[in-house]
Amino acid sequence: MDTKIIKMIPPGKKNRKDSRRILHTELVHDNISVDNDMNNELPIIKSGKILIYRLYDVAYEIDLLKVEEKLKREAKRLRIERKPFSKAFEFANPPVLFQLKGIEKEITGRKFNINVYSKAYDYGVVSIILEIPVTDIDLQSFEELALCLEDNEDIDNECRGQLNQVISIIDDALAALSVSRFEEDYTVFFIESFNPEISADEFFNSYDISMLMFYEEKPLGSRIKDELMSWRFSYYKNDGVVLNWDNALIIEPSGSMEIPDILEFANAQLLELRYYDHIVDKELDYIYESISAKGALSIWKIKKYERLAAKVMKTITELTDITEKIDTSIKVTEDVYYAKIYMAALRLFRVKEWEGGIKKKLDIASNVYDMLYREIANKRTELLELTIVILIILEIVIFFFGK
Repeated sequence: MDTKIIKMIPPGKKNRKDSRRILHTELVHDNISVDNDMNNELPIIKSGKILIYRLYDVAYEIDLLKVEEKLKREAKRLRIERKPFSKAFEFANPPVLFQLKGIEKEITGRKFNINVYSKAYDYGVVSIILEIPVTDIDLQSFEELALCLEDNEDIDNECRGQLNQVISIIDDALAALSVSRFEEDYTVFFIESFNPEISADEFFNSYDISMLMFYEEKPLGSRIKDELMSWRFSYYKNDGVVLNWDNALIIEPSGSMEIPDILEFANAQLLELRYYDHIVDKELDYIYESISAKGALSIWKIKKYERLAAKVMKTITELTDITEKIDTSIKVTEDVYYAKIYMAALRLFRVKEWEGGIKKKLDIASNVYDMLYREIANKRTELLELTIVILIILEIVIFFFGK
């Protein structure tokens, strides 16, 4: 696979664009201190990878059948996969996954051949995934690599460039193309095997994962560690998952990508709900401003208010349809373990709170529509009564003066 070489410089202190970040850190790689004796007792990561996700809202809708057809006509370097996700979930319309041209980056003094993937969702989301394989790396070096990748402008720019490439490839499949300012980022630290082999319990008992997952260079307090470990899940003794706001640690000896896929989908849901919450706010502001500009409803303004009421109803219908589509795009089936991880991710990302907020705002818009409808109906009745009175007066005038 052809590659392009980009040298990456470790980032300095900067704010995260994503509001989900809990802690803010200054990354100073030269001053990272690790207990050498403890580090020598820890295993090395024999095989694993870091998955960097960037998710973007790019269109109102994506025709996935067109995406498949378009990709089949593209260069052979694009590999496409469309699967039913897993036995744990059932997609109404499975996303399309395809591989892009790989890149080579120098990070922390080492060169990495990075695989690049993209995934298209039917409700307008495109994800860019950078897969950075690691082999025979000690945990201190793994932490340094994670710190360097955190909040890195080069990564953001690379993902944006990959997004532009994807849009140019699948543009015919995009309905109402418009790349919004909303995006989600997520990182998965994926470990397949250790050397020497140890169980997940042994690993978590011997290694403090909080510094890795909060991108900190100093040990954290016990309370925040306990809170982090409350989001731990495990099925077998040699696997494990720990969830965090903007990253996750996954130990999966089989190499299965189903849990990262689950977390990506939860982020896609969050992204769309954030975007449409913004849209609902804009529509409510428009409604209030329109009512204020038009003044009190009278029989002479019925047509203007009828047009406004029609627009309100159209907005309510469209947004309700979209939010229901997002909510019902995936169904939990038989795998309880995967379902627990998915539901935990939704709680952690506060997806239900976003859904509830949108529903409340749509209820407000519905109440405004009902109010407008009642007022319009009353004014129509007044107009009809006025018309009848005018007709009666005309008949009287004609009767007396038409002789």
